[in-house]
Amino acid sequence: MAAVIRRGIEGLGVLLACLMTMAVAQAQPLERIQVAENVYALIGPMEQRSARNLGNNANFGFIVGEQGVILIDSGGTLLGAKAIEQQIRAVTDKPIKLVINTGGQDHRWFGNAYFSVQGAKTLTSTQTQEDQQARGETQVERTSGYTQQSWAGTELQVAQNSVDAITDMTVEGVRLQLIPVGPAHTGGETLLWLPEHKLLFSGDVVYMDRMLGVGPQSQHLAWIEAFKVIQQLQPNVIVPGHGQPTDLAGAERDTYRYLVFLRKSVGQLVEEGEDMSAAAAIDQSQFSYLEVYEQIHKRNALRVFEEMEWE
Repeated sequence: MAAVIRRGIEGLGVLLACLMTMAVAQAQPLERIQVAENVYALIGPMEQRSARNLGNNANFGFIVGEQGVILIDSGGTLLGAKAIEQQIRAVTDKPIKLVINTGGQDHRWFGNAYFSVQGAKTLTSTQTQEDQQARGETQVERTSGYTQQSWAGTELQVAQNSVDAITDMTVEGVRLQLIPVGPAHTGGETLLWLPEHKLLFSGDVVYMDRMLGVGPQSQHLAWIEAFKVIQQLQPNVIVPGHGQPTDLAGAERDTYRYLVFLRKSVGQLVEEGEDMSAAAAIDQSQFSYLEVYEQIHKRNALRVFEEMEWE
């Protein structure tokens, strides 16, 4: 009887593994773009998290080094992490040695545990790490609800290592710089700069092609200051948190210009003694070319008003 039960359990495990493999195969694929020698961006869909996209509704990246791979952001679910790994395996069979989280949003780090089990180290800034610790459990409820059956097996693991300041390092023969920039879209953002390529993985400090979201966890003024760090770097290529790779001018158009516009427009209302309802009526139509404009532009203005009331 014990042998029969054991075979049944083993069979169930095989079935579950097959179902998970099928889910990855049927997921909405990431778009892989080579942005420099041995450096790749993985472009996710600009839509809400879902079972089909595995919570990977964002951009990721990887760098192929001498003996291993550096991964930038680990996916929104266990299956999302496996989908990212599948993209890496299409390029190289080298092991993933380091995972760098650029932020505390779910799709930046919910795949950490999967890669950690394989021996990868996980790294971010201390402020990003603190944001992961503070908001992780509350994000689980939302992300698991959106991703439904694709959430299966996902376990949270905060980045295990952190840096407190701008940090230069060489990993697998690749020169990197981690740049903590503090709050922006989330409570702590971390830039990854490749000086030899003048290439930046910005995480959610930069949104391209879709409207950025100023949420309850966001700090719009600090976000503007974080963007100024990018302007000082003068990157040739930016892999944004969402949207297609761009140059600095594109990032300024779709992210910086919008943040400055919101702050100026809302600030005028505050000075005139208007109430919050006036913020929703701000004419933002010049940014209507951005994806999800209709869904979030009023919400963004209300959130900025809420922040500025207390400045």
